[in-house]
Amino acid sequence: MSGILFTAAFGFYAVGLFHSAAGFLTWRNLFFKVAFISVLIGFGFHTVFLVAKGIELSFYPPTGMKLSLAFFAWTVVLCFLIAYFRYRIQALGLFLLPLVAAMMLSTVFVKESAIPDILRSSWVYIHSTCMFLAYGMFFVTFIASVLYLLQVRELKSKKPKTFFYELPSLVVLDDLFFKFLTAGFTFMTAGMLFGVVWAEQQWVTGWYRDPKVIAAGTTWVIYLILIYLRASAGWRGKRVAWMSLCGFVSVLFTYLGARLLGGQHIFLQ
Repeated sequence: MSGILFTAAFGFYAVGLFHSAAGFLTWRNLFFKVAFISVLIGFGFHTVFLVAKGIELSFYPPTGMKLSLAFFAWTVVLCFLIAYFRYRIQALGLFLLPLVAAMMLSTVFVKESAIPDILRSSWVYIHSTCMFLAYGMFFVTFIASVLYLLQVRELKSKKPKTFFYELPSLVVLDDLFFKFLTAGFTFMTAGMLFGVVWAEQQWVTGWYRDPKVIAAGTTWVIYLILIYLRASAGWRGKRVAWMSLCGFVSVLFTYLGARLLGGQHIFLQ
C-alpha cells in the first residue's frame, strides 16, 4: 500500500514539474495551474504515504537515509505550497520540484535500515521535525537567492530575456527570502535545543564531538551571521544572496555529514 502511495506522489510531482517547465516555455497560465494542482495532489499522497509508513513501522518515519529523503522532499513541497499561497511566484516550482523529484527517485536506490533502540524516543519526533522544516525553509531561501541574482543580471542587461518577465520583483524576492530565513533559523534553533536536551538525557558522552553536531552548529552560525547582517548592517541584494548560497551548501553538508563522516547520527536526518 505504501509503495502505491509513494509512486502516486512521485507521479504527480513529475506532472507538476513537466507543466511548470511548459508554462515557462509557452507563457500559458493553464500549465501553471495544472502544475500547482498536480503538486497539491502529490503532496496529499505523500502525506498519506508518510503516515502509512509510520503505522507500518510503528515509529516515526525519518530514521534512515531512505525515509529521511522522502521526508525532506515532503518538507520542501510544504514550504513550496506555503510560499506559493503567500507570494504566487510561479518560478518556484521550476526550481524546487527538480530537487523533490531527485530526492524521491533516489530513495529507490537506498535500502531501509533497522531502527536502533536509541531512536525509539519521543525526542526524535520534535528534534527531527524541526530540523527538516529548517532544511526545507533554507532551500526556499536558496532558490530565492538564485532568482534574485538572475533578476539582477536581467535588469542590468540591455535586452532582457523571456525569463525576466516570469520572475517576481526584487522586493518580493527579498521579502520571501527574509521571512523564510528567519523561520528556518527559528526551527533550526529549536531543533538543536531539543537535540541537546535529548543527548544529555539519553545519548553517550561526548555527543558534542559528533561530526553532524559540529556541522549543524557551523550552519547555525552562518545563518545567524546572515540574519544579523541583514537586520542590523542593512545587507541586501547580491551580498546576502551569495552568502545564502554558501549557507545552503552547509545545510547539504549537515544533512549528508553523518553518511560521509560517521558518528552517532548515522541513522538520523
